[in-house]
Amino acid sequence: MKCAQMEISLKVHLPSKENIGEGLVVMIEGYQMGMTVVALAAGLSSSKPYPHLNPVSAYFYTNAYRWALRHLSLIPLWIGGNGGNYCDTHKVWRRRFFYMDEFLPPWLRTIFPFVDKNEWKKEEMEFKRFKKYAESAFGKHYRYPNKRFNNFKSQETKETKEIMDFSSAST
Repeated sequence: MKCAQMEISLKVHLPSKENIGEGLVVMIEGYQMGMTVVALAAGLSSSKPYPHLNPVSAYFYTNAYRWALRHLSLIPLWIGGNGGNYCDTHKVWRRRFFYMDEFLPPWLRTIFPFVDKNEWKKEEMEFKRFKKYAESAFGKHYRYPNKRFNNFKSQETKETKEIMDFSSAST
C-alpha cells in the first residue's frame, strides 16, 4: 500500500525591496536583536498557558521573589563555610521547595501597578486550596531527594511489551 504524500504549499515572501516596501517582509539587523525579538514573541505566545512566565502576571513576580529568597538564603552557608564547598552552597535547585508559602509583601506590590490586584488575591486563595486538599493527598507519596542518589530501582520501567495495549496503535 502506497502512502499519499501531501505537499504543503506556502508562499514565502523573499526579502526584496518590493516586499519590504509592501510590509510583507521585516528585516532585523543583527543576530542578537533578531534573537531578542524571537524570544519576546515566544514568551508572549506562552503567557496564557504559563502565567508564571508572563511578566504582567502576579505569579511571575511571586515566583521571582521566591527564587530570590532561595538565593539569598544561601549566603549564610557560603559565608560560614558550613555548606560544603563553594559549588555546594550555590545549588539553589536543592532548595526549590523552600519558601513555597512566601508571597510578595504588600509594600512591594505597589511597584507593580500593571498587575491586577485581584490576581494577587487569587494566587493566595489557590495556595490555600492547595495546602488544604492537594498537599495532604499527594505529599505522602513524594520522597524528597537526598544528597546521594541510591534508588536505582526507580529508573526501571514497569511497562513491558506484553502488557501494553496495542489496540489503538497504528500497524
